[in-house]
Amino acid sequence: MKNKRLFILCSILFTGCQFTDQHAYQQQQVCKRLAEGYLTTQNQQSYELWKLEQGPAQEQQHTLKLTYKKPNENGLILSGVYLPTVELECTLKNQQIMVSVIQAKGALVPVLNVQLQNEAIGKPKSPDLIAQSKTQ
Repeated sequence: MKNKRLFILCSILFTGCQFTDQHAYQQQQVCKRLAEGYLTTQNQQSYELWKLEQGPAQEQQHTLKLTYKKPNENGLILSGVYLPTVELECTLKNQQIMVSVIQAKGALVPVLNVQLQNEAIGKPKSPDLIAQSKTQ
């Protein structure tokens, strides 16, 4: 009986846990998928997302920093241990998404550029949604 009550209470609590900003959530999902696609093309698909940080908000520009690390031989990602790391920056500005690799000295190297037609992020899916990509 206690387990049922605990289950119901947890279900109610977790049902209310949703992103309040749907636009930010959608951008995170798009950026994560683009970053994973880039890592796959670089034969680094074993890297896992370790940290996702929101960049400074500017007018009409939203930036995310994604840090991917390669797990050790036990499949663990430990923060105190040096592991191969890839840092990416994903910027959404004026219906354009740019994914860049952050080099050791802080320089950004653009690797993927996606131009969205209309206002695709933040709106329901429509049949006229078209995305184009260029890789370098």
